[in-house]
Amino acid sequence: MNEADMNGSERAAIFLMSLSEQEAVHIMKHMPVPEVQKIGQAMANLKKVSREDADSVLQHFAEGVETEAPLVGRSPRFLKRLLSSSLGEEKANHMMERLIEDAPRGLESFQLMEATEITEMIHREHPQVIAILLAGLEPGQASLVLSQLPLNLATDVIARIAKMSEVPQSAISELDEIFNRRFTESGSAKVTPMGGIRTAAEILNAAEKEAETRILEDLTGKDAELSQEIQDNMVVFESLIDIDDRGIQAVVREVTSEVLLMALKGADEDLQQKIFSNMSKRAAELLASDMEAKGPVRLSDVQAAQNEVAGVLRRLADEGTVMLSAGGDDFV
Repeated sequence: MNEADMNGSERAAIFLMSLSEQEAVHIMKHMPVPEVQKIGQAMANLKKVSREDADSVLQHFAEGVETEAPLVGRSPRFLKRLLSSSLGEEKANHMMERLIEDAPRGLESFQLMEATEITEMIHREHPQVIAILLAGLEPGQASLVLSQLPLNLATDVIARIAKMSEVPQSAISELDEIFNRRFTESGSAKVTPMGGIRTAAEILNAAEKEAETRILEDLTGKDAELSQEIQDNMVVFESLIDIDDRGIQAVVREVTSEVLLMALKGADEDLQQKIFSNMSKRAAELLASDMEAKGPVRLSDVQAAQNEVAGVLRRLADEGTVMLSAGGDDFV
């Protein structure tokens, strides 16, 4: 989509989607319902916004739009929460039905649900059913569900996801019937790519550290080879210690000072020094000073910041800007 071809609602949608959910809600609360509906329609229809288009729309906010990441991954759940906070649950539900053409059905409908709702609905299902469901969700959402499952069940599920490569379409259709939904495509001969080592690793990457550790330790006791293969595909904040200076510099350029500060508050001294050594002397001194002045911070805030940095590292690796390698080899 070219910025010149956008209408006002699409520009407003891009602006709101570049903000935090709380900031966007605050703005939409002061807007008339018809305008919220127009912008909601634009949000629902936007697929992916390029860096160039975002810069053109946001103009003086361009410095805050360092990558396209804030504009990607805005799932239907984000839109539902945004509308619910602005209009109330009942109005939001009615509007969602009108806004999203071909609204998610079957397994896809779980994308609109909170993790606690999903857990309550599926925790008594067979582990393979749960594995198929979680493999089709966003890693962050899937990790929340996984962390709410009993340890033995969570370990079983993550192992099944790792071993999964594709699922017969007929099996997915059967699951749709179990959850009393309609699946849009049929055909028993078709298969759907789903799961795999990378999916399992991404789900555990997004999980809370405690849940991740418990599941991997339990899986190691049951299938050490599979556990190690998953861990080899995981990219976490601590992975930064194994990349070279150019890789560190690429990551630092992609995160805000506030996120980097918060992430480093929970890092060991060696990793802190490695980050500082790849910044200008003045920038490193300012960051160190700000970290000291910040004082104690919540562990959850530190983990959230570290997950954001790890997400940047994974994206740069996927793009080929840096290359993850085993055994601590340098990035190229």
